Amino acid sequence: MSRTRALILPLALLALSGPALADPEPVRRQGNFALGLGGGTSTAGLSAKYFLRDSLALQGVLGAGYGTGRWADGPGGGWDSGLGVGADLLFEMPAFHEAPEVELAWSVGPGVGLWLTDDWAAVAASGVAGFEVNVSAVPIDLVIEYRPRLLLVPDVAFDFVNFSGHIRYVF
Repeated sequence: MSRTRALILPLALLALSGPALADPEPVRRQGNFALGLGGGTSTAGLSAKYFLRDSLALQGVLGAGYGTGRWADGPGGGWDSGLGVGADLLFEMPAFHEAPEVELAWSVGPGVGLWLTDDWAAVAASGVAGFEVNVSAVPIDLVIEYRPRLLLVPDVAFDFVNFSGHIRYVF
């Protein structure tokens, strides 16, 4: 019985994806919503992105917070057991390469992060410059971001080398 399911499931998924493979929709399109895993300004966890327009998107991350605390390992901080929330306003720039199935693109914008633990809170601001691989046929987006961060509360510190990434399914 399990062998039959193992054969039927991939065939069913392939049959259902046939129309998407024949005429894939662009990932960066007004109204699209993407959900997956990723990192933001001082936060890693559940990642979401909503396209307000083809060229403008809101991105958010909810999960574990990153900042100064009892496990701090430098001026920018270390992972701590707090709740983190990050938000970015992304300007979707023209694509480097466009094909019906895959698009190589980039985005830039400002970001903020807030994280809380039992005994302290922290706030940071960042700049975001991301490289995107948008696979329309699946549809997913894979993103690597350079994200310099300025810790504002409880101390002031600058993190020049800071990166994040995302992998999300686009609805």
